[in-house]
Amino acid sequence: MSQLLYQPAVFAAENVETEDEIEVISVKGFGSSLGKALREKRFSPSVVEIISSDDLGTLPDVSITDSLVRLPGIAASRDRGNASRISIRGMGPRLNVATMNNREIVSAEPSRDVRFEQFPAELIDSVEVYKSPLASKAEGGISGLVNMNFVSPLSKDKRLINFGASYMYNELGNDLPGTDGKGYKANFSIVDQVSETFGYAFGLTYQDQPSLEKGIESWDYNNAANRGDLNENGKVEDAPWGVVAKSKRGNNERTAGLLILEYKPSDSLTIKGDLFYSQFDIQERDDQMGAGDLGNWADDGSGPRGWGYDAYHSSGLVPVIVDGQDANSERLQAGIQRGGGTYVSVPTWFQTNEMLSAGVNLEYIGDVWTTRLDIGLSEASINSVWANITPNFSGGDYLVGFNAVENGGAQPLGIGSVNDANSYGLAGLEWQEIPAGSGTWVEVQVPATMTGVGDRELTDEMANINLDFERDLDFSIFSKLSFGARVTDRTKVNDELNDWTRTANLDHGLTDFGEIYTIGNEYAFDKSVFADQAAQWDDLVAEFNITDADLVPHIYTFKDWDMVAEKAFGGAKNPAGNRDDKNLLASWELTEKNTAAYVQLDITGDLAGIPFTGNLGVRYAKTEVTSTGHTSELGDWTEVSPGNWQQPTIITPTQVSHEYDEVLPSLNMVFNITNDSQIRLGAARTMSRPPLLEMRTGFSFDKSSFPYTASGGNPTLDPYIADQFDLGYEYYWGESSAASINYFYKDLKSHIGLEDSVISYNNDEYDITRTLNGDGGVIQGFEILYQQSLDMLPAPFDGLGIYANYSYTDSDVMEFKPENNPYNLGGLSKDIASFTLWYDKDGFDARISVNYRSEYTGVNSWIPSKVNLNSSETTADASLGYFITEQLKVTLQAQNLTNESSVNYWDNDYAKPAYNVEWGRRYLIGFQYSM
Repeated sequence: MSQLLYQPAVFAAENVETEDEIEVISVKGFGSSLGKALREKRFSPSVVEIISSDDLGTLPDVSITDSLVRLPGIAASRDRGNASRISIRGMGPRLNVATMNNREIVSAEPSRDVRFEQFPAELIDSVEVYKSPLASKAEGGISGLVNMNFVSPLSKDKRLINFGASYMYNELGNDLPGTDGKGYKANFSIVDQVSETFGYAFGLTYQDQPSLEKGIESWDYNNAANRGDLNENGKVEDAPWGVVAKSKRGNNERTAGLLILEYKPSDSLTIKGDLFYSQFDIQERDDQMGAGDLGNWADDGSGPRGWGYDAYHSSGLVPVIVDGQDANSERLQAGIQRGGGTYVSVPTWFQTNEMLSAGVNLEYIGDVWTTRLDIGLSEASINSVWANITPNFSGGDYLVGFNAVENGGAQPLGIGSVNDANSYGLAGLEWQEIPAGSGTWVEVQVPATMTGVGDRELTDEMANINLDFERDLDFSIFSKLSFGARVTDRTKVNDELNDWTRTANLDHGLTDFGEIYTIGNEYAFDKSVFADQAAQWDDLVAEFNITDADLVPHIYTFKDWDMVAEKAFGGAKNPAGNRDDKNLLASWELTEKNTAAYVQLDITGDLAGIPFTGNLGVRYAKTEVTSTGHTSELGDWTEVSPGNWQQPTIITPTQVSHEYDEVLPSLNMVFNITNDSQIRLGAARTMSRPPLLEMRTGFSFDKSSFPYTASGGNPTLDPYIADQFDLGYEYYWGESSAASINYFYKDLKSHIGLEDSVISYNNDEYDITRTLNGDGGVIQGFEILYQQSLDMLPAPFDGLGIYANYSYTDSDVMEFKPENNPYNLGGLSKDIASFTLWYDKDGFDARISVNYRSEYTGVNSWIPSKVNLNSSETTADASLGYFITEQLKVTLQAQNLTNESSVNYWDNDYAKPAYNVEWGRRYLIGFQYSM
């Protein structure tokens, strides 16, 4: 079992026990693991949080992220209901760095973000979260460094075998068709010593987790200068481009394996090799249905009222318009169109993530010097495509619309034939001029299409070498000297195809293949928004026989998507069968070489009679980046045939190189005031490198949709830089009780943000979001931890315990968008709290945990321009376990007990809802057997 703990103190050197003197303690339950972590980590030289397991394969959580979020100051954003990308001390994923066995690891994300849910808790021996840096640790994390460790086979004194299995159930399976919400997970591991000099560890995990989601989404808001004035009062209105109901139904399969070989041919030399592999397969139906073409745009020919005026007045209802964020604009809160733009999409998301990490570590302990050489190779990849089938609509009269509920969601509305499965098919009738220019129009049958969007292969490869030397010293206050160097060579490539299309075979022979379902009354359209137009609403009710059931969002889908894809479209893969049709502007390559060197001195002594320990050091880091891609621009107008003028797009290769370096000093000290209390001090300069995606080169212009957009990276971005300070007080009593308070201060000398602007090119205007370096600012706050075993209570309550923490972060660092109301720094929550009540006695091991984070800014790792305000979240989990025997434990777990929705907003404005989705409660029942 394992768990977390905030790291306390370091006592004077004479109090430290040798390895041979440490008592071997058998840890079985949650409370016992907290005490074990407290005893193991009390002597940490810096501010660090710990997750520690007694044996490989005994962590109780689904992924390592579930354990991380209970640590002080750590919060996670959720993806598919799983805790995923983490924020440390209120700072987002961009400002942390991850290592495995102290080697920096790669990521299948286009940035540097590591999705920690890919690491099964059963294969991780311990995790350290360093909040104050050491010169000897890899640079790159202003908020913190997360290091995951594997077990050392020769450190165990006997063979350890663990295996277990769990049945999973998500209750959202009751609400969505074609799924039962069931899943499974299993694990096996063995740690063995073949002899005194050779040992191995081997582990396997498998998980088939239901991936379920339902909710509502709006497609950003039209904030461009060419908005329409729907009520003709001289003020333009913001409106969403579209609003849809959506659901996801699928499975996430995760397979992972670990092999460790450890050989100690002599007392001086240890050789350890490790191999870790993880594969994540996702296949999800991603049904979407609602109103499109809502954006209220205006340009030449539409007049100041805009193109949407007639559509929004066609139903007889006047659109509801309220004040905007500034005096010159308003916001379209609700509107209904007769026969307006419908959006029906029946896609499947295919994705495979793989990660492979391998390394060899040699340690030689000489008479004076200890030398460590570590060589590592790692690779991550993602293959994905969104295969979207767009059925043809052939129904009769209908209404579509939306209502943007403040502090809620943008409710879609569909009334009439749009909610009839018989209105959709794989072919439709369309008037076409045949032959072109003849003036003869013929009604022809047009097949439905499948479009492959975002068909990409992204790979991230890294080789690294670490060489370290250390020796003991007996010189004044200096007790140890360490120095070394690290070199990493990283290449990240995004290979993306142009969107491809498959056309439906009209002789597919399929019948009765579609159905309509609803996603729940909680998302129903609030008709009270038209309360002051009761007569007009009653007319629509009478005309369309509208009932309250009709106001619940409906979704069209296929009963068997795979069958439709195969029989009607010949499959769901790129029809070319190769990857030759490149989207050159979306494809890019980045190579990054990092070179670092450090020197560190450990210190011990006393100051005015107060013993202290610590270290001081300096690290030098140099980064060299080469960005390769393509740039597009529009050429001169050319008459390709009589009267047919075209403006070609010219695409040219481009490459940009950039480099920067930093000197990063650090100091960590612990003052032992008493045997039970200490003061911890840390000071350092830190850095975080720019997201790799945002350093891509190239610049492109897109006129395929309105408003026109431009995009491009910034290959000359410089890193985030911060000077930081930590001061903490820690107090311990008993074997597993502690309290601490820690203040932190970070002065960002520079940071990286996104800026919205409009650029003009060839007499056209383009919206663009660009990444730039900013001036930084101050981030400061404090963390409080309270942990206590309540063993002073009378039986049976003496098995109770409390683990609680709270973190407050204040910042004046802002994103650069929107210009008039900028978001807070990405990932920053002012308040983060966690509370766990546990019981560990007489074979019972139970806990309930509640985690809270306040609102924060979310930055999409694939589309950095997609920034949202995320509302606060409170999640609750519970676990009940019982040891039937000393080896066999049965468990019942519940995750997301409150079924907390994830709700976020556009433009940093609670009046502009973006997403409101829920993932359902998840239950697991299983067993774990150890021998």
